[in-house]
This record gives sequence, C-alpha cells and structure tokens, in this order.
Amino acid sequence: MSTGRKPKRKTITIDRAVADTIKELAARHGMTINSYLKSLVEAVKELEDMELYAPAVIREYKSIAVLSRLGMVTVPLELLNYTNCDRDTAVSSGMRIGRALKELRVDVAKVVEMLGMQYKAIIPTESSLIVVGSGRSGEILASVVKGMALGGGLEVSAEGDVVTIKIERKSIG
Repeated sequence: MSTGRKPKRKTITIDRAVADTIKELAARHGMTINSYLKSLVEAVKELEDMELYAPAVIREYKSIAVLSRLGMVTVPLELLNYTNCDRDTAVSSGMRIGRALKELRVDVAKVVEMLGMQYKAIIPTESSLIVVGSGRSGEILASVVKGMALGGGLEVSAEGDVVTIKIERKSIG
C-alpha cells in the first residue's frame, strides 16, 4: 500500500483525558497511538459499512462477553430443534455457517477462534487451534467449531480425537 510518498498528516484536537486513555490503550497492546487509532477506525468502518453503529456493537459485545463468563454461549438456532443433537448434526450446522461466513468475506479463522474461546472448545497455539470438548455439550460445541472451520475452507486435520485447525496469525497494527 506504500506509494513512496510521505503520508499527509492532520492535526485534531481532543480532550487531554481522551488522549491519555488512547495512549494507555495503545501501550497496553504494544502499539503506537497512530497504529491503534488506525486499527480502531478500520474496524469501525467495517461495522459502519454493514450499516451497524459501531459504539452500539461494542456495547452489545460487552454484554455477550459478560454472559459468556456466566456460562452462556451463542449456538446455531437449528441445533435447538434437536433433542438428541449428535456430533454429525453439529458439524453440518457449523459447515453451513462457515460457508456463509466465507461467502460474506468474513475472516472465518477469527470467528472460529472467537467462538471456540467462548465455547471453551479450543486451545490456541501460535499457528493452530486445537479443538477440545469435554462432556456432552463440550463435544457438540467443539463439533460446531470444527464444522465452521471446514465450511470456511480452513485446513482441518484429525488424529484420533485430536482435531487441529491451521490458522495464519496476522500481526496487529
């Protein structure tokens, strides 16, 4: 994206408290203020392009994160129709969602990782996600994650009960 030209700069005025908060947040993530704000504005634009009001989405996600800590999870609605949902049904449901995400040009790996963490169904490593799931509900949720990865075109391998999803980590900022 570099054109060889020096980027144009624009001075904006913000309250000192806001500037201090931005500086603190950027430092927390090992970023410069500029790179943090650029990342933030890019994410906001993605939401606004979807006709979503970014501050409302952030507040909604905060509620979802709190509910997650209380043991609640987001599950495909169709799975609620099955009183005896099995792994294959969960994988199929996840695959449908993964294909739709890919078609919508959503970063499937990020969604799989986010949901997998919410479900407590993955262990992230530097280059992959190890799918785990214990107990009946854990196995079903892990199967949804696996299906999403498969449907989204991610590389999935299995050795016995160990399922690995290969992901590419992109550097922040």
